[in-house]
Amino acid sequence: MFVQRDDVTGFQQPPQDLTEVRVFLAFQITGGIGLLAVLLTALFAPKVYRHFTWLNFCITWLIYCISYILLAFTGQQTSPKPPSYPICLTQASLIYAAPVLVAMSTFALVLQLWFTLSSAMQPPKMQKTQRDCFRNTILLVGPYVAWLGFVIAILVIGTLHPNTVSRAGHFVYCTIDGGKAGNVTAIFVAVVLLVMVGLDIYIATVLYRNWRALRGSDRPGQLPFSLILRVSIFSFVCVVGIGCAFVFLSNVSYFAGNIIIALMPLIAFLVFGTQKDILDVWLFWRR
Repeated sequence: MFVQRDDVTGFQQPPQDLTEVRVFLAFQITGGIGLLAVLLTALFAPKVYRHFTWLNFCITWLIYCISYILLAFTGQQTSPKPPSYPICLTQASLIYAAPVLVAMSTFALVLQLWFTLSSAMQPPKMQKTQRDCFRNTILLVGPYVAWLGFVIAILVIGTLHPNTVSRAGHFVYCTIDGGKAGNVTAIFVAVVLLVMVGLDIYIATVLYRNWRALRGSDRPGQLPFSLILRVSIFSFVCVVGIGCAFVFLSNVSYFAGNIIIALMPLIAFLVFGTQKDILDVWLFWRR
């Protein structure tokens, strides 16, 4: 989920073997199409309902995919000439900020699960309070505020030092030379995801201690146990991604790092797009 440190500056001829680029794009595009299908299903299928944080999660991962395949959209992925500076700077700013966006939206999803669990253990409220509306606004807008902050910061850095912006990562995407931007992103995302995993563990502990009471409550439908399990699985995958990301941030393996970057949207799709109600909509001929 992190951007690699770029040690490539200036212009180089693209490598003859484009296997890495093809694999990278295949994973990103497959994951993006899958997440788009899941999002549209949740929005328009009458029997599928998802909380806005879940929908926002899918949207942020779509932005993640688009950020990494921007060069392919413009036809400058493996062109003999370097990509145009505006396109390269735009992609660099987007890919450094994309991990922040998806980490924050995933954290917002976990927070919403905790709020739902807390609500199930308290007396029912007749109506939403002003605090609930403020909390929901933060959960929805917060990821984009953090994302926009990183985008603007990288744009400023790239504008002040245009010679550091180049197509790198084995010609898969554009980055900014030096590695500082990538390291700041990695540290920020690592902190967010580690806090999120801590909250996952706390949620699991609360569920374990109150399982019988919650299952016997008059509001069991409010508890998305399947979603809690899937979020926990995805959180674990994110932590594994953190460890791998710090390995390839040291330039041990560009290929391994790029594959991890490309696999994350596909994993998100497989974890959250295989829920029974969504599969029932897709497999309509089996009804």
